[in-house]
Amino acid sequence: MASTTTTTTSSNTIKIDPLTEHLRNQKREKLLRRLIPILLTIPYVLGILWTALHPLVSVITGELKCRGSYIDENGLDVHRHQVESYPLKRVELSVLPLSDVHGSDFGMCDAIYSGRLPISDASVECLRHEATGDVVFDVARIMPAMGPMIDSAEAIVIVVGEVQHQQQPGECQAADGERNNNNLQKDGWYGSSDLNASILHMIQKLGNSKDAPWLTKIVYIVSPTTVNNVDHKNDTVDTSSSCQQQTNLTAVVDTFITSYLGGDGGDASSKHVNPLPPEFSFPMIRSLLVLSDVVEEQQMTKQGNTQVRILPQGTGGALPNLDLVFATYYSFQTHPSGGRYDQSQSIYYGDSEFRAHPFGTELENRVEGFFTRLGSMLELDKSSLASLQSYASDLSGWIGFVAALVIGPVQPHSFALKHGIDALTIEVHVPTTSVGASAIHPHYADLSRCIEHLLRSISNLHERLHHSVAQYTMPSPSKFVSHGEYIYPAILVSLPMVVRAASLALRDMTSFQFVFVGTVVGTVLLASCVNAYTVFTTGRSVIGVMMMVVAWVVHRSIPQSRQEIETGVDLDTTNECRKSLRFVACLIGIYLHVPLLLANYSLGFPSAVFWTPLLAIFVSSGRLAAMCSKNTVLKTIMAIAKILLLVAISPSTILPSNISPQYALILYTPLQLLLTALWLV
Repeated sequence: MASTTTTTTSSNTIKIDPLTEHLRNQKREKLLRRLIPILLTIPYVLGILWTALHPLVSVITGELKCRGSYIDENGLDVHRHQVESYPLKRVELSVLPLSDVHGSDFGMCDAIYSGRLPISDASVECLRHEATGDVVFDVARIMPAMGPMIDSAEAIVIVVGEVQHQQQPGECQAADGERNNNNLQKDGWYGSSDLNASILHMIQKLGNSKDAPWLTKIVYIVSPTTVNNVDHKNDTVDTSSSCQQQTNLTAVVDTFITSYLGGDGGDASSKHVNPLPPEFSFPMIRSLLVLSDVVEEQQMTKQGNTQVRILPQGTGGALPNLDLVFATYYSFQTHPSGGRYDQSQSIYYGDSEFRAHPFGTELENRVEGFFTRLGSMLELDKSSLASLQSYASDLSGWIGFVAALVIGPVQPHSFALKHGIDALTIEVHVPTTSVGASAIHPHYADLSRCIEHLLRSISNLHERLHHSVAQYTMPSPSKFVSHGEYIYPAILVSLPMVVRAASLALRDMTSFQFVFVGTVVGTVLLASCVNAYTVFTTGRSVIGVMMMVVAWVVHRSIPQSRQEIETGVDLDTTNECRKSLRFVACLIGIYLHVPLLLANYSLGFPSAVFWTPLLAIFVSSGRLAAMCSKNTVLKTIMAIAKILLLVAISPSTILPSNISPQYALILYTPLQLLLTALWLV
């Protein structure tokens, strides 16, 4: 029996049943109606949950834990050497002829030249620099005994100062009674602060070739001095006045960097800044550390543990090399040489608290209290409850780190980061105890030992080609979340704007309203520029007036409904204008947030979490719009609710006063005006 063969050529046409095609389109439309809400909500929720799990999970390493501290540069080995303990007693000043004493001991230079400690004049040189009329500081330069290893020498800067609690305007700054009495018993820069005393001992060691033969970089020690009573002729300080003004550390760092670079300007002041002498400013600054001795109010200084805050946060999301942060933390974990020692004298092992954010314990107590109550409700055992509390501590630390990058406070080292110098601030709060007028608190002595340990580690490394992680967040000083880890949930949170724009372009929009969208977007851009101009010139925002202008333009620009020529169907131009404008708003939201997420995640992620639902997720359905058009009362209620919500989320209402003005003017204000146009179409 012969078989039958059917041959199909390219010229054959396939007939499609219209009914079958219609059913297929209906099925596809039904699937899309179910799939689009899922794509709009699930990535957003997953992004937030993933971010909340950063202290527990590291997808990059595939481990159920946050990434721990490590140092990327092999030359920066912190654990291969030890440093001797620092003295716990001050050295009494011997009686010297007045001609041998360089003024009174009211500044670091005076303490160096007083003869109290045998400091090498060949290696250590100090000068008092009047950078401006308001900022005066002492600079001690410590030259390495063996000289720089290459022609272009590198330098490390350490800024030392005390930060006291705020005072009333016009009043002199005074510490609590016991501390003030101790200061009266002690004398000068060396005697007034335990940190200063330990730093002077460190200067002595670094200037001695026998104690620091490893030093290969020039070290600058900068300390602010009193301003109001400086005798410019004799380079001394008048102590007859009962109130002397201590320059804050932020201004000292700003003016020192500006003076070092030999230029004017800077963030600290618009006044002329006197440059440092050429012999004090020839090496390249690679690292800058700010040691801030925090003196709290009286009730805070009598009790509690030593608090150490390693703060790398700068302005605009700037951060130093992660190796510097972890090298600093590792230095605190080291032990002094000489065998056994009393751990209570260690600033790390002596029951101290370390944080990577400048905020207190209030945030941690609230988060840990919430999770403790949650664990009690779930009746968890002790081990699970301890793990939950550890997670709560890391989560609150991560929130504090991110918040410090977004709203500050601005750390003293921020200006150095702007100039590409790896810098961080170490805040130390040691509870004051009565240890005697000549005694040095063990934690201050151990702090100076740790700083010397860090200097020795950095001296082993030439940092011209040093690369490491520069974008990260930290739940604690010993853990970090890298850019490659947190960028994925950031993409998930922003994904609904992409889905909404694609859905509008490929499925929902019938006719793109070019004239209407161009008019509204042009008005929004012009209004944003006008608002930015008024903010910079008068300091006041006119966002409310601009919102009313945008609303008026939207009302006047909506075209009348018309009939399409091709289909003969009435086209709802109002609905098409709304869809076209939402499509453009989602695109603008994407293009504004992508560079922000890549450059400043700490600001970009909360912004994406806030704007994604408003632009892409919370969209009123056609059924609700039809109900509002038929019901006047419901339409009025919805309009009032939208206006109240727009006022509630306006920049002047919801944004903190210390947030980045560039973010408020360049990103937040245009999106606020676009949202106003969307909701009032």
